[in-house]
Amino acid sequence: MASSARASSPPGIRPFQPPTAALLVYPATLIVGSLFSVLSPTAQGSRASAYGDPTTMTPTAGADAPVNYFARKNNIFNVYFVKIGWLWTTLAFTAILLGHSTYTAPSSQRPRRTGQALLRYALATLAWWLTTQWFFGPAIIDRSFVLTGGRCERVAPLAGDAGDGDDSPGLRTLFSAAACKAAGGAWHGGHDVSGHVFMLVLATAVLVFELGGVLGGADAGKGSEVGVGSWSRRFVVAVVGLSWWMLLMTAIWFHTWLEKLNGLLIALGTVYMVYILPRRVTPWRNVVGVPGV
Repeated sequence: MASSARASSPPGIRPFQPPTAALLVYPATLIVGSLFSVLSPTAQGSRASAYGDPTTMTPTAGADAPVNYFARKNNIFNVYFVKIGWLWTTLAFTAILLGHSTYTAPSSQRPRRTGQALLRYALATLAWWLTTQWFFGPAIIDRSFVLTGGRCERVAPLAGDAGDGDDSPGLRTLFSAAACKAAGGAWHGGHDVSGHVFMLVLATAVLVFELGGVLGGADAGKGSEVGVGSWSRRFVVAVVGLSWWMLLMTAIWFHTWLEKLNGLLIALGTVYMVYILPRRVTPWRNVVGVPGV
């Protein structure tokens, strides 16, 4: 696996790449979180107090506040970190480009390495955009929800809407979670693939593979890394650490097992295409490169 990446490197270079087995941390995290949500009395009580249907995690109007802070969708980490998670991922990725000699030190390889790193980021961003934001209309996650029988239903009556009822045709024809929420409704009934799991797994994997590559790459250890590089690493590690924590919180408090699993599989499929497959397929490696090489 790593040998194919090494074979394409200049003599003497042994770039480090996280092993594929490291990706097992993600299913392990989801399993631990899901088991805790089932076995912990605190988790069960928090779900029961905030959700009318603990299977679909659909909020109940007027429900008591959840026992655990992280079970609240408006907790500060969810609102200002996860909801804009790709912005933090972009900032951390930029810190890698600006803070490590692989991309900053004068070298004949620097333009190629930088261009391939930006391409890998663009591919990951495209996967995130199509899955969670837009796919020729509603995003892939929203389309899957509607195709599996989901629809938008009114959480509470709005001014002037008396008589519409929960099955208002106007609400049922909304095809995106954002539009449904803006109209005062909530998703109900379909298979709601976990966008949080997808984004958090993809973001942390991208950053870990990129950081691991530059720390063990061709130019690792050069003096230019001191200062800016150490600050860059700390920032990236902080983003990865908080993302992993929020992944665990998502595993405990939100979505069904299958919805979390599908979010995980979509993310791992993207990681495989961008970071694992190039180790094995030389033509693809020549296009997207391998971090640090």
